[in-house]
Amino acid sequence: MKTKLYLKWSFDNKKLKKTNTVSFNLPAIESCPQAGICATVCYATQGAYIYPNVKNARRFNFEYAKGKNMYVFASSLVSDLRNIKQTSIRLHDSGDFFDQNYLNAWLNVMSHFPEKQFYAYTKSLHLDFSGKPNNFTLIQSFGGKLDHLIQLDKPHSKIFNSEESRIKAGYCDGNINDSPAQRGELKIGLVYHGVKNLTENQKERFAK
Repeated sequence: MKTKLYLKWSFDNKKLKKTNTVSFNLPAIESCPQAGICATVCYATQGAYIYPNVKNARRFNFEYAKGKNMYVFASSLVSDLRNIKQTSIRLHDSGDFFDQNYLNAWLNVMSHFPEKQFYAYTKSLHLDFSGKPNNFTLIQSFGGKLDHLIQLDKPHSKIFNSEESRIKAGYCDGNINDSPAQRGELKIGLVYHGVKNLTENQKERFAK
């Protein structure tokens, strides 16, 4: 008998399945208050991400997180994670930490599962991550409104317009699978692979 989960988790992402990872997601852009130029090329607004079942699942999670008090939301996460066999958990292959209460709920939940490894890319660099447990790897993501807060001596990622640009800048390949993020590599390069063609201005912006 299949275990009932309170929230909607993604078990079928082809990239994440390579590392036996499950993800928890929110709607792109709407739950990313610090999105900047990245919003113009966001992969999570294209392709399979616009299918109704995918969009509805992310919408459900967002409304659940906002509509419940954070104790109820965190309790639901804990219950679900007890029934999820995967030990690698990605937060937000779409979406982000939209406020401090939501982040705090996750930090609390992570502390209940030291045997699981959590990781996330984020542009919400104004939030307080000081309570981050050891089993949470955070990757700062360029392309938002708070790029000036990114600490280059800590894990961070950039979007590039080509493999050549990524290699020239000295960033490792973050497209094949999520191992670099899970390991906390210092410089992770994500080559744009959306279905929409980049404009000349976007190509120039993501060239280095």
